[in-house]
Amino acid sequence: MSSTAIRRDMPKWARLGTALLLLGYLAMVLRNAWLSDDAYITFRTIDNFVSGYGLTWNVAERVQTYTHPLWMLLLSGIYFLTREIYFSSLALSIILSVASVILVTVGLARSPQLGWIGILIFGLSKASVDYATSGLENPLTHLILALFLLIYLRREMTPRKLGTLSLLACLGVVNRLDTVLIYAPLLTWGWLQRRDLRSIATIALGFVPLLLWQVISLIYYGFPFPNTAYAKLNAGLIQRADWFRAGGNYLLNSLIADPLTLISIGFAMSLPLWTRDWRKLPLSLSSGFYLAYVFYIGGDFMSGRFLTAPLVLAVASLMDSHINSPLRPGLILGGVLVLGAAAPYSPIHASGAIGGREDDPAWISGNLIVDERASYYPYAGLWPVLRRNENQPNHPWAIAGADAREQRIPIVETRSVGFWGYFTGPEVYIVDQLGLGSALLARLPPDKGNWYVGHLERPTPKGYIESLKTGENRIADSNLAAYYAKLDTIIRGDLLDVERLRVIWRFNLGAYDHYRDAYAYFEGPTFIRHYQIVNPTDATYVYAYVWNNGAAETYVLDDTSGRGSIHTAVWHISAQGVEFTGEALQKTSSIGALSDAEPLNIGVYFSETPESTKYEIYEQRFWFQIGKNQDLAFILPGQGYHSADGAQGYWAAQDISTVMQQP
Repeated sequence: MSSTAIRRDMPKWARLGTALLLLGYLAMVLRNAWLSDDAYITFRTIDNFVSGYGLTWNVAERVQTYTHPLWMLLLSGIYFLTREIYFSSLALSIILSVASVILVTVGLARSPQLGWIGILIFGLSKASVDYATSGLENPLTHLILALFLLIYLRREMTPRKLGTLSLLACLGVVNRLDTVLIYAPLLTWGWLQRRDLRSIATIALGFVPLLLWQVISLIYYGFPFPNTAYAKLNAGLIQRADWFRAGGNYLLNSLIADPLTLISIGFAMSLPLWTRDWRKLPLSLSSGFYLAYVFYIGGDFMSGRFLTAPLVLAVASLMDSHINSPLRPGLILGGVLVLGAAAPYSPIHASGAIGGREDDPAWISGNLIVDERASYYPYAGLWPVLRRNENQPNHPWAIAGADAREQRIPIVETRSVGFWGYFTGPEVYIVDQLGLGSALLARLPPDKGNWYVGHLERPTPKGYIESLKTGENRIADSNLAAYYAKLDTIIRGDLLDVERLRVIWRFNLGAYDHYRDAYAYFEGPTFIRHYQIVNPTDATYVYAYVWNNGAAETYVLDDTSGRGSIHTAVWHISAQGVEFTGEALQKTSSIGALSDAEPLNIGVYFSETPESTKYEIYEQRFWFQIGKNQDLAFILPGQGYHSADGAQGYWAAQDISTVMQQP
C-alpha cells in the first residue's frame, strides 16, 4: 500500500490516532524548545550580515564561524524580515521539525501502525526532541533528508528523479558538509540503477550549487572549509586513539542515556538482512558511514546531536518496510514505548532543565559530553523566556556581553563566544580562545592535554592583542608574525586584490606552514631551554627545577640573590631525563625518565630561607609526547603560570617572560 493510498483510505480512527500522536510530538518539542550558546555564534554573523557588515563574525575580518551555510542564509532572510532572532529561529525550527516527521511517517509509512511507531520514535528519542530546536541546523538537515527519502523510496529511478535527488543532496551538503557521507551511498545506488554517462552528468549538475558555494567561500573567506573545522580538527598532539576513545564514549553516552535512538538506528540498519529488501541497503550503508565518521572524529560535546540524521534514515527505512506479520508492528511498538519511557533521560520525565549531569551514574561524560539542552534551558528555554516576558536569553554570558557593549569595551578575550559574541554587538572584537572565531588561533595547536571534543583552547600569542588594537603586526615571534601577515592579507585585504588571491592559493597549499611550525612545534631528541632568570622579589634563595612524572630535578642557583638579580639556567631535556648547565650552588633533587602522561614543567622559585614553605614560584608548562624512537615533540611556546603562595597555592596563568626570559 502506498503512502498516497494510506492518506486517502486511512480509517477515521487511524487518522485520529495519527493526528493525536503528531500533536503529542509537537507538545514534546514545545515543552523542550531551547536555543544553544553555539547557535548564537551563527546569529552574530547573521546580525552582521543583515546590518550591512557582510558575512563576518568580527566585522573587521572575514572568518567563517558557521558550519551550515544554507541554514545561515535561510535564517538571515527571516531575520531581515523580523529583526528578531530568538522566536524567529525557534518558530522556523519547530515548523521544519514537524514537517520532517510528517513527511517521513505519514508520507512513507505502509500502514497506520508503522506511522505511529515512527512518530513515537521521534517523540521519545532524546536526541530527536533536543535537536528539533536548539538554533542549530538539524531541523533543516532533517527536512532535506526527509524530502530526499520520500522521492528515493517511492519512485522508479528516472533521469529526472536522479536530478532532483542530486539537487536535494547538494542542498543537504551545503547545509552541513559532512552529510555527504549520508547522500553518497544513496546517489551511488541511484546511479547503479542506470549506469550511464548521462546519469553521472545529471548528478554532477545537481551539485553545481555546492561548487558555487565553495568558490564563494574560497574567494570571500580565503578557505574552502569553515574556520571551525580548522579549529576543531587541528588537534596538536592529540592521538587518533584518543579521538577513537572519545568517539566510543559519545556513542556509549547515547546508548545508555538515550537507548531508543541508537537501537532504532541499529535495528533499521539490519532490516535489509531479514526483509531481503535490498533497496534499503544504501540507507544502512549511509547510517554506517556516518556513525563511523562520528566515531572517527571523537563525537561531539553535545550529547546526541550527531545522531539525529541517522535516526531520520532509520525511521524512513522502517516506515517503508514490508512487515507482513500482524504481530510484528505491535512488538515493535511495545519495544519503542518501553525503551522511550524507561530511558533514564527520556523526554517524558527529563524535560526542560532536567537532564544528564556529569556526576549522574547513568551519564557517560567522556571528554566532557554534556546535556546541552538541560544546561541552557533555564536561561534560553522557550517557557522560561515567556515566563520572564522577555524575548532573549538571560544567561550570564549574554548579560556580560550586553555589559561589554554598553561599556564600549573594544576587545574581549573569552572561550564561550556564542551569547558573548551576539550580545556584545559588532563594535566589540571577540578573541575566541578556542579558535572558532579566530583565523590565527584556529591554526595554532592546543597546548593542553586536558582537552574535550570541540573545545581545544589555545594560548594567545604575545603581541596578538596589540596587533588587533593598533592594526599593525605587533606579534613578538618573528616566524608567527610572518605567518600572521599572510593570514591577515587573506581575512582583511581587498577582496579581489591579485596579491590576496595569490596568497590564498599558496596558503591553502601550505606554503607558509613552516612559519607557524617554527613557532608552535619542536621535534627532536633533545629539547633545550635557555633562561635568563630575573628575581622579582627580595628573597635571597633562588631555585630552578624541571618537574615531571612525580619528581623534580632541582638546583639552588643562589643564596644571596635580591630584587633584580640575574641568573642563568640551561636545561637539556631528553626522554631519559634532564641535564642542567649553568652556575649553581648545589643539586637538591633528581628526576628520572620522563612521562608524557603529564606536562613537563620548567620553573623557578624564590624563598627567604631554604626551609621556608612560603615562596613565590613561576613555571612554564609544556604539553609534549615521546615518540617510539624516544624523540620528543613539544607544543610551543608553553604556558606561563605564577603562584605567590608556593606550589600548593593558586596558580594563575600569565605572561612570565619578565622573570623567565629566553635570550
